[in-house]
Amino acid sequence: MDGAARRDAARMGEESLAALIARAHHALTERFHAEVRGHGLSDTEWRVLAALSEHDGVAMTALAEAVLFKQPTLTKAINRMERSQLVLRQTPAEDRRRTLVHLTERGRDVATPLLSRARQHDSAISRALGETQSRELAASLKALLDRLAELPRAAKPMRRRRDAAQGAGG
Repeated sequence: MDGAARRDAARMGEESLAALIARAHHALTERFHAEVRGHGLSDTEWRVLAALSEHDGVAMTALAEAVLFKQPTLTKAINRMERSQLVLRQTPAEDRRRTLVHLTERGRDVATPLLSRARQHDSAISRALGETQSRELAASLKALLDRLAELPRAAKPMRRRRDAAQGAGG
């Protein structure tokens, strides 16, 4: 976003904390995600590979939470990644209700150079911001996340059933 567009957005009241964080996230990840796509991966697939590189053999529910996806989105991604031989799903004999996701050798081979590039990208951002300011920002964001986790979750609106919405006169 150029300077004029940023000023217009600010005048429209878009510069809330949430909007600033969203814009910062986009600016931080835009170039790296272009590189990820250059390797034939979607941003979703990259996030799964990165998460599994840190902790392999993760249950689908824990993986969905780690990569911030809803279960159906993760399932679709894992289906694609399994077809591409990047991951493998296994059901442990001791608990047939769980499905664990593992990186394959191919998945690890794809992830390894991108993990190195991600670390380089993070280092470049820290240098651009300054080491002290980078640490302070990270600490502030962690504190924000902790506080947000303490807030009560908003109640989900109840969905009306189609027959109840139509009523007796329908």
